[in-house]
Amino acid sequence: MSNKLSNKSIRIGITGGTGVLGSILNKKLRRRNYKVINFNNDIRNVIKVKQWVSTNKFDAIFHLASIASVRICNENPLKACSVNIIGTKNLLESIINLKKKPWFFYASTSHVYRDKKKPHKETDDISPKTLYGYTKWMGEKLTQNYCDNNNVPYCAGRIFSFYSNSQSKDYLYPAIKKKLKEIPNKKNIYVINAHSVIDIQKADDTIEIILKLYKRKTLGIINIATGKGIEIKNFVKKFSKRRITIKTNTYKKTYSVADTKKLNSVIRK
Repeated sequence: MSNKLSNKSIRIGITGGTGVLGSILNKKLRRRNYKVINFNNDIRNVIKVKQWVSTNKFDAIFHLASIASVRICNENPLKACSVNIIGTKNLLESIINLKKKPWFFYASTSHVYRDKKKPHKETDDISPKTLYGYTKWMGEKLTQNYCDNNNVPYCAGRIFSFYSNSQSKDYLYPAIKKKLKEIPNKKNIYVINAHSVIDIQKADDTIEIILKLYKRKTLGIINIATGKGIEIKNFVKKFSKRRITIKTNTYKKTYSVADTKKLNSVIRK
């Protein structure tokens, strides 16, 4: 029996299935013949969450639902906390009493890490640099506590930067494309924090890593990234068909690059 045929009996739940990563995950799982059931209600509605979980007997749940924009989190802190923290709590409370415990993936973020000039290890000190990072860190702690105490297999993926055509204007890649389109004949382009170093990959590649973690039923906290850094100015230049000069606000560098030793040891098995 092929893998595709055997996958038909595997039921997978996704929260945040219409987001950038969720949409890609949906397509890839359906293409591989998994039975995918999306949660299409408000994650803050505990009754709806419990109904969704109890009626579907999932083999795995990917929890991607969150307010991920740093700007929107800052503008709506109460909503950010209720969606990202309380929503996660609702989902976990719906899982712990099930006889059949699904493998649970929690989408965390690199925003939980303290700034440093070396690649971030999963064991590094935590010091969220944004409200968004704080809410995801709280979600991580809830996931760890609920799952460890109730024998639920879980993986918390600390996702570093990714890019996609479907991202909103709040993100780097769409902002770059917009600037390059609006000023096609100018040689100088202004980019904030252009000397900062990030670890960024295509959203599609991020999901491929998450699927490998699922295939191996990976447990615990793990960085999801390339392990390679690139200055933002050089990332911008990749998408320009002409020579451009990057102007910026500061020469100060920040670093957000992952140590991927743990990830590589898992996905290369």
